[in-house]
Amino acid sequence: MPVASLGMSDAIAQQLRSEILRGEISGGDRLRQDHIAARFGASHVPVREALQKLGAEGLVLFQPRRGAMVTPLTMEDAQEITDIRIELECLALKKAITMFPVADYESAQQAIRKGNEAEDLDQLMSANWDFHQSIYAGEQQPRLMKSLDALWLHNERYQRLVFETIPYKLKSQQEHADILAAVEAGKSDEAVDLLAQHINEGGAMMIQILKKRLP
Repeated sequence: MPVASLGMSDAIAQQLRSEILRGEISGGDRLRQDHIAARFGASHVPVREALQKLGAEGLVLFQPRRGAMVTPLTMEDAQEITDIRIELECLALKKAITMFPVADYESAQQAIRKGNEAEDLDQLMSANWDFHQSIYAGEQQPRLMKSLDALWLHNERYQRLVFETIPYKLKSQQEHADILAAVEAGKSDEAVDLLAQHINEGGAMMIQILKKRLP
């Protein structure tokens, strides 16, 4: 949604969220209300509301006497996200295969093409999530997709580390194609196993990168 069409607090939250996900504001960085207000030409009220929105999403923490800070990246968090993704996304795929509409095949194929053609990390991240949600028949299981939406908000911060650090695009894209081929062939167990492996290997790479970067 364009910033111009949002209220001030939503516009500030959207911009800060984007910068946190991209790593332009790092985990552990303080978010000073006066600096943010001056930057956006806003009063402290919408800034406080924006930070509260990000706090509710888990991207911002509030500390006594220190104010707001960006939630740090940790190996424990990366592992927990990976474990939950395997459980929820494999469940989503198992259920989706029994009710997979033709339109979702087309959306998944389009997402793979979009990922192959991506020229920057933002496009690749968008295509990556497009693929995953397209194979989960989201319209038929909205509660599950709502949970995955919230989880992927945090997952993106870690995934960007992988794609920024190593040449992972071709491997990831091929795994997407393999998962979709299994779905199309009606090989439910194979598709779920491939998905679990895809998520688990990506998570392991996140942990290895964090081990080298974190103190």
